[in-house]
Amino acid sequence: MSGYVVPSHLAAALAVATSVLSSDGRWSTASPLPEPIQELSAAVLHGRIYIAGGFDRSGKPIAKAFRFDAAADRWERIADLPAPRHHMPLAVAGDTLYAVGGLAEATFVPENTLWIYREGVNRWEARAPLPAPRGASGVGVVNGKLILVGGWGLGRKLVDSSAIYDPATNRWHNVAPIPTPRDHLTAAAVGGIVYAIGGRPFNPDHNYDLVEAYDPATNRWTKKAPMPSRRGGLASAALDGKIHAFGGETRSSVFDNHEVYDPVTDRWSSAPPLPTARHGLGAATVSDKIYVIGGGPNAGFAQTDVVEVFAP
Repeated sequence: MSGYVVPSHLAAALAVATSVLSSDGRWSTASPLPEPIQELSAAVLHGRIYIAGGFDRSGKPIAKAFRFDAAADRWERIADLPAPRHHMPLAVAGDTLYAVGGLAEATFVPENTLWIYREGVNRWEARAPLPAPRGASGVGVVNGKLILVGGWGLGRKLVDSSAIYDPATNRWHNVAPIPTPRDHLTAAAVGGIVYAIGGRPFNPDHNYDLVEAYDPATNRWTKKAPMPSRRGGLASAALDGKIHAFGGETRSSVFDNHEVYDPVTDRWSSAPPLPTARHGLGAATVSDKIYVIGGGPNAGFAQTDVVEVFAP
């Protein structure tokens, strides 16, 4: 075979095959959501995944909330939110699950509500409202505090202010604004830094590949390596110190992209794509696996109940 030259079309095929084989991890499925939901968020409290709000199969905003026990592979319904919400981030700080702002009604009205879930009594309670209404934003948690970035506010204007909530004092304060205001982004915290990833300036055809990192210790933002793809309406989850970013949409299509960011090297890599392309989905890590939950399998209003599980 020495001297044999691989034709260009075979070389391309071999390169693709090699890239697939070099990707680590595999996908499986878990029990589906009790019903199809999109524009939800997910967070983990005491080893169980929580989701709340979103749009149901009729495109109606909902107040329903559910909890997933990964060990039993079982969903159960918990107390409804005080009011319907969608595009509302969930986050866990300390021993508490928070539902942060979000959008209300079919007209996408931004809200300033902050709710906590009282697990022992199965009830949601109000805490100090956000400094200003906003939804389609991202939240990271550092040192037990919520760090809220991006999204849009009243008048459908992008919000540049960032805000930190301290559960100990039940107070918010504004901090350094995000360099690139955007909505439908995702945020994740690793190593005391919050990474604001992707998003868009309202228009799904103008998605960003931007990654901007906020350090609460210095109150400064820095620019990081961009995502390999431009995506808004995506979700993310951290696993083993790396951030996995899933899905997203344009005005006419949805993404199956699964890309992984390593904050240590400031580099992105590709990983096995989502079996079900979607946007407006949730992602959460339990027992070294990432559960990717619900979302829209088509651009715009569409819902699925699928739950897919990535294990590296």
